Amino acid sequence: MQAYNWNELPGHKKEDRIQRVVAGQNITVLQQTLLPNMKPNPHSHPWEQMSIVLTGKAKFTCMGKEVVMGPGGIVVFPPDEEHSTELVDGEVLFVEEIFAPGVKVLNELAPWKP
Repeated sequence: MQAYNWNELPGHKKEDRIQRVVAGQNITVLQQTLLPNMKPNPHSHPWEQMSIVLTGKAKFTCMGKEVVMGPGGIVVFPPDEEHSTELVDGEVLFVEEIFAPGVKVLNELAPWKP
């Protein structure tokens, strides 16, 4: 068993976000703060992704559909489908994202690596 506290994990800063990662054997959980300078980046990947909005508001786009979600909102992106996240009104967005199976490149940021 592994145990963590998000508040004690180091944040990995990129140009437009701060990331914290916990890795399991078969899933990756990513906590991200997306900063106001973040630009939408339509992309796809082989992992299923679930994004849970904790604070802020974002427009999520996938499969020809758009939805604006605030705190408590959850979107699920199927594997291999192009999707994107766009900040609403330039707000900071705080999200928790779950990927299955796990994402090796993200897992490298985790304190424990499967």
